[in-house]
Amino acid sequence: MSKYILVGVDGTPEAQVALRWAVDAAEQRGLAVRVVRAYLNDLERWPALGMTAYVPPPLPLPLEEFQGELDEAVQLVRDRLGAERGSGVLVALDPAHALLGEMGDAELVVVGTRTQNKMSAAFLGSVATAVAAKAPCPVVVVRGELRTGPVVVGTDGSPDSEDALAFAFEEAARTGELLRVVYCWRPEAEYAVLVDSTKELLKNWLAESLAPYQEKYPAVTVRATVVEGRAGASLIQLSETASLVVVGSRGRGGVKGLLLGSVSQSLLHHASAPVAVIRRHEAD
Repeated sequence: MSKYILVGVDGTPEAQVALRWAVDAAEQRGLAVRVVRAYLNDLERWPALGMTAYVPPPLPLPLEEFQGELDEAVQLVRDRLGAERGSGVLVALDPAHALLGEMGDAELVVVGTRTQNKMSAAFLGSVATAVAAKAPCPVVVVRGELRTGPVVVGTDGSPDSEDALAFAFEEAARTGELLRVVYCWRPEAEYAVLVDSTKELLKNWLAESLAPYQEKYPAVTVRATVVEGRAGASLIQLSETASLVVVGSRGRGGVKGLLLGSVSQSLLHHASAPVAVIRRHEAD
């Protein structure tokens, strides 16, 4: 099969959750799954980090162990989807570059996270953020537990959020889940008199902007709301009961030149559900 979902594994429980998410998504979409097991001997990079002290020689890499983890993951895919829909590759690179190098015809990239401590958070920053910022297709960062629940999407009328809306409607249509569309705004105190009227205008705009999608996906049940507050905080709260949170990589509040905006960054680090980051490329 030419189209596939690309997923990274590394032998951790979090990677296994991401693999399960990828297999479920591939089954729903009729796609194959390609598994990437990256490895890199960090000791070889110590001089590049400015270390001047003695650097011990690199230990032999447990390639058989890495290959075993890859084979196990590929077998899980084949058991669920069939032999022709599961493949894998062992790559001697760091995880981010390994995944980016295997994009090819991927329709979706899936990575897991572990952020219980600062070191793990830094690892997330170097993998999930880099992949979400540069991948030519949607990236799902699997956080928290896998559950049923509404698909939540944030919108602000920007081109990035339009792409996020399209992805979220497709996902809700595919899974049969409720779709929650959220527009977040922060009214300034000096304009308090106008808050009610402005909120009503925003509700009308939101309903009008969703009309073409609802016409295309009539079976999707949609709940659209205008919420006062920071978009990141609001979406993180909604993620506690969501099956998936969808966001554009950079909305109206994003700074031109940055690959990921503050909202998508916040969700990647703090959401309680898988997060899909939809990035619009300049070529689009």
